Amino acid sequence: MPSSMLIFASVFSLAAVPGLASFSGSSHYLRGESANPGLGVNPKASGATAIVTANSGPNGGEDWLNSGIKGNGWTAPFLDWNSLVDRDTFYAKTGARCKQYDGAFQASGNKNRIDPVFLAMIAMQESSCNADAGGSTPGLMQVACGNYPDGQCTKDVAKNVEAGAVYLRKQLDATGNNAIKAIGRYNGWFTAAEAGGLNGGKGLTEGYPCSAEGQANGDPQNLDYLHQTLNGWFVGLNPQGEDSWIGEYQCRKCASGKLC
Repeated sequence: MPSSMLIFASVFSLAAVPGLASFSGSSHYLRGESANPGLGVNPKASGATAIVTANSGPNGGEDWLNSGIKGNGWTAPFLDWNSLVDRDTFYAKTGARCKQYDGAFQASGNKNRIDPVFLAMIAMQESSCNADAGGSTPGLMQVACGNYPDGQCTKDVAKNVEAGAVYLRKQLDATGNNAIKAIGRYNGWFTAAEAGGLNGGKGLTEGYPCSAEGQANGDPQNLDYLHQTLNGWFVGLNPQGEDSWIGEYQCRKCASGKLC
């Protein structure tokens, strides 16, 4: 879900990360599952592979997208939004349930200079395109209430999509069209410059979601968010369904329970 920051707002070892229990879903990674969306690679993305694997894909490797989270904090490498490898047939395949809201995506996308299908893809990652999704940030786009013009959340499709589009446009403008940073910030990711005291002034680290502060803050929780969005939904795969093997962390567990 988007952070309120604007209004403030391979297998790895868990032994060195306080508060973590066993790694969830590692068998998917070990089996080496993969998919070929047939889109080639983004030449501007480090670690990009034409084949989507648990930790890489056309829009870059997960270690690159997540640069810094295993060390001193997320650094958000630059990837031009306009360079993204995306699948035009999204509605015909994994995004079929989003098609009914295309009018709202078209209206807000055109108004905010964002390809409407990208809004649909984010809606799939955020709510599985469920306009009735609940929680503290309800609706399709899962936008924090403070990011609505009147400060009030709503499930109204047009208003919800517009709030998400406006928030994403602000992130793109603020980051110089950096797709990685804008999408990360949509989900509450932060660099040291944006930490505002969070995580000891560091950027997001892999131990943060399971820390007391991270649990109290509530987001971000999904450390595979960038990889699943850019190398999952954006290339026509379904990381919440048959392609759930995408990602290193697999909604890992904290001592207090499962994330995501």
